[in-house]
Amino acid sequence: MRGAARPASCAASRRFRPRCGPDSGYGPPVPNRGAVRLLVLLLTASVLAVAAPALADEQVPRPVLNLDFPDPAVVATPNGLVAYSTGDRVPHAWSRSADGPWRRGPGLLTHRPTWSRDGGIWAVDVARVEGQWLLYYATPVRGIGETGRCVGVARSDSARGPFRPVGRAPLVCPTYARTPTAQDPLLPRDPTLPRAGVIDPSFFRDADGTAYLLYKTDRIPSTVRIVALAPSGQRVAPGATSLELVRSQGVLENPVVTQRPEGYVMLTSEGDWTRCGYATRWLRSVTLLDWAAAESGMLLDVDTTGVCGPGGADLVEGSGGRTLVFLHGWTCRSTDLPCTGTGKWDHKPRQRGIRAMYAAELGWVGGVPEVTDWLRAP
Repeated sequence: MRGAARPASCAASRRFRPRCGPDSGYGPPVPNRGAVRLLVLLLTASVLAVAAPALADEQVPRPVLNLDFPDPAVVATPNGLVAYSTGDRVPHAWSRSADGPWRRGPGLLTHRPTWSRDGGIWAVDVARVEGQWLLYYATPVRGIGETGRCVGVARSDSARGPFRPVGRAPLVCPTYARTPTAQDPLLPRDPTLPRAGVIDPSFFRDADGTAYLLYKTDRIPSTVRIVALAPSGQRVAPGATSLELVRSQGVLENPVVTQRPEGYVMLTSEGDWTRCGYATRWLRSVTLLDWAAAESGMLLDVDTTGVCGPGGADLVEGSGGRTLVFLHGWTCRSTDLPCTGTGKWDHKPRQRGIRAMYAAELGWVGGVPEVTDWLRAP
């Protein structure tokens, strides 16, 4: 019991009575078996720690970009790869190959739309639609608290911008926000969801050519919704109404969908993004608009990867059926090693935690994703 006094023992007073023994205080000391076991375990752990750190380090994935680059969205272009992250005006990075070297550049959004207020842009997605590069982003708005956000779209002739906001109203935004009426106002209003806005937009084009936007309703319970887009990708399709696909009582975010022969696969992040327990889960459904009977499993977590908080994942489908997944994870103390331990890494300034970008190759077994190889920076 913490704070309770313990009886004095020979072991405790041995420094002052070297000959003390049980009962009378004289005779040879009797070893404490629990203490001996603990000492053996500690010595064994020390030996293992000295003998095996290099091997352990070799097995831990390394980031391909060890700079703060959370929620990476990555696209392939004829000149290489371009990545976008959470941050002011959407910071970006580019590289000739997935393993780097990556070079980080400034924000690519020219300005916030008139319906936005100041604040960071969260978890974007970029897609090429009808010859234009489209940037879907979540920006702060008025009327729904300090962190409340809504989704807008911007366009550019180049994957590296600059991107200019499209339209005078949000693409997706609840009716209770102080903005012009959005094209998808989340009607009818669901009273079981918090008044917190929408984040994490993600573009998907189905095999029949229909374009969709997925997004998350913020806070908990969390939901992932989908709405059909016009062919240009810059507006909600006329008469379209968003549908709820998945609901969780905890945090479920960053939806990304791809289509496989066995069905549709969605990747989502779950948990607290500030902790090592943040993880990436997969779901699989035979239909795009109904996930009630979806299968589910864990793709990336700290126990199986060694990466602290592997989340914010995005997929890049390459030539020859190659699939790459980009994600972030916490590294600490200006090294490329994962943070270890518990707690919120954004609350530990001495650890200098950042969310670095990792990359891995995915294989598909029966339509289920699994990591086959981790990429490393050259």
